[in-house]
Amino acid sequence: MAILCIDAKSVTPHSLRIYEELIDIELPLSATETVFPKKTNTLSYAFEMDGISLGYYKILSTKMSAIQGLMIFTLHKQ
Repeated sequence: MAILCIDAKSVTPHSLRIYEELIDIELPLSATETVFPKKTNTLSYAFEMDGISLGYYKILSTKMSAIQGLMIFTLHKQ
């Protein structure tokens, strides 16, 4: 799998789907606060894959996965 960084933190998602302006990423519940901490100054997160910037994305929705212990995040490009 490609190396994914979110706000300069290396992330290993359970699954990752990238569409034109959307990203669906499935992460363990234990990693969600580390990967997507609450921000006071902005709601966007910088995404990078294999050293190439994908841009900034904002969380549109979160939902529990069918697999126990995982959370699915849907993000939209800003």
